[in-house]
Amino acid sequence: MSDLKKILFVVLLLLGPSSAYAVHWNSVYKLCAEEFPKFFREFTAELPIPVGCEVIDCCPGCPGPGPLDWRIHIDETIVSGATLRFEGIPIKQLRELSIKGNAKIDDDGNILLGAGEIEISGLPAEVDGRVPVGFIGPRASHDYDGVQQSEKRKRASGTDEDASDLPQGIEIVQYRGAFQVNQFAARYYLRPCRGAPATDRLVITNNTSTDNTIAMLDFRSGSGSGGCINDQIVRTTQTANMGSVLSNGRCPSTVSVFSDDNAMSYEPSVSTWTDPLGDTHTVDLQTIITAPVSVWIANNAQLAAAQNDIANANLLFNQNNAGVQFNPTYNNVSGNVAAVAAIGVWCPTAATVGALRASAWYTANTLNAYYVNSAFTGVNCGQDRNINFIGTTANLASLTHEFGHAYGLRPSASWGHTNGVAGFGNTNIMWGGGPGTRNNFTVAQSFRMNTDTTSMLNSNGDRAGPRETCLPNVSSTTCPALSLDSLPH
Repeated sequence: MSDLKKILFVVLLLLGPSSAYAVHWNSVYKLCAEEFPKFFREFTAELPIPVGCEVIDCCPGCPGPGPLDWRIHIDETIVSGATLRFEGIPIKQLRELSIKGNAKIDDDGNILLGAGEIEISGLPAEVDGRVPVGFIGPRASHDYDGVQQSEKRKRASGTDEDASDLPQGIEIVQYRGAFQVNQFAARYYLRPCRGAPATDRLVITNNTSTDNTIAMLDFRSGSGSGGCINDQIVRTTQTANMGSVLSNGRCPSTVSVFSDDNAMSYEPSVSTWTDPLGDTHTVDLQTIITAPVSVWIANNAQLAAAQNDIANANLLFNQNNAGVQFNPTYNNVSGNVAAVAAIGVWCPTAATVGALRASAWYTANTLNAYYVNSAFTGVNCGQDRNINFIGTTANLASLTHEFGHAYGLRPSASWGHTNGVAGFGNTNIMWGGGPGTRNNFTVAQSFRMNTDTTSMLNSNGDRAGPRETCLPNVSSTTCPALSLDSLPH
């Protein structure tokens, strides 16, 4: 038997002559954990399960023909859920089924199953003389903590491996009234691959775009010379081997993850790691943050430029893993004399900011971008960081630059600008007066925009999560050096 030991045994009972789908599974698979996702994709994409028992007198003493009930158990250790569809049952009839538990039916008639116990009642044994067939497509879980816990329990008990003790992936038992008429089961048992080095792992789930995420970690290392590791960068689409990560001790223990199409994840006090190898820390990425923007066009000639600027800001924030997208509302007030006068041509003074904020041309707790007929590039206003002015000499990157200021990349010795700061060039978005082709935030800049206490992303309530005080010119064990990971990513 190979090291992978993919299949311990598979029992296939081919029952009944009436259907090519009459395949009943009662299977146990012994798998190498690292190969499990590949195995899952290749061998269990979708499994057929006929409704009923399909043989004469399969259930002596059962009532006569009638609807059946499916009782489904999904163990989230191995299977996070499944999609169940039926061939031979009209959607209208599917919607009349009784479904209890963590499940729902979608617009296409697919039943989306979550983990736990689910009951589907009222399935017809025949439709127009044909046996309906269910097709179940399990979804593999990326959380291997449960697998490791199973291993630890087994070692602690001193018991040998036995099929009845293996973690259960998915099981469907069919009933006619109180009588069981059929059963489907697929169980999976994971163990470390033979010859693979023992390691702690970082696992990323819900990576929407399946891009190469950027993880920034602080931890106490048991590898090499050991000690406190600060701001280690790890790139992975899903699972990264971390070597030996020890319990926190005197070292900070944090995990930050940056990804396209997902919000940034920041965990400042991670307690997952222990001294023995085999720990897995899982980061479940969340939906990208959507921040509203009120765009005020006081100069009609800039309407098209404003739309392009917002599109560019969305592109740059996403491709630099900042975890934010902007949802603009465009207000063309260029023909309104009172609006143009109230907005003015520059940041309001302390005396006049109140008047603009009290006017109809300002949206509270929201980024406001004012496009005005005045010869300058752009400015984020110190009196109110939600107020941004864009002038007639702005370029394509100016609005994105001002949003960077609004999101905490200020103040500092250079007011958040990176001009002349070691490790930066004029491709960085925060290079003041730079070209329209500026296209890069560093990981450290994205970290600050999300976590800094002065960032309007936090002040406006668009982001909920831990915060830090990380001015651009400050670096510490909490605040990464501003140029960290300045290469394109």
